[in-house]
Amino acid sequence: MPFSEPKFTVVNPSPTVDDCVKSMRIRDYSVIGGITAGSWSYGYIFGKPARMPTASTAAALGFTFAGFLILQDTRKRLMGYAENTKEVKLYGAFPEQPSKFVQKDARFPVAITTDPKSYPKYDNYN
Repeated sequence: MPFSEPKFTVVNPSPTVDDCVKSMRIRDYSVIGGITAGSWSYGYIFGKPARMPTASTAAALGFTFAGFLILQDTRKRLMGYAENTKEVKLYGAFPEQPSKFVQKDARFPVAITTDPKSYPKYDNYN
């Protein structure tokens, strides 16, 4: 995941695989089918001595790749890093949204700390 702040509304800050599968869109199902079919046809075309076993293996690899790709996309949408208006309407927004921090000058970044008065204590060092 990116290290920047989410640009969209956060639905679930730490979604599980089950949450990602439940929030799949029709586009996600078509991507899974398309990648699997494309990899099966690639295995069939280039697997000359044993076309069907090669095509089946390529389809399994394509399905695995498509599953990881779709899980990544749905996780991005639920965490607010991609467009998620449908998920916000369906599941609602997370109660605690991250605060937007804007740097005043990009040349001189400011670190964000939870306690501004915390300084390292060097008393116990010899």
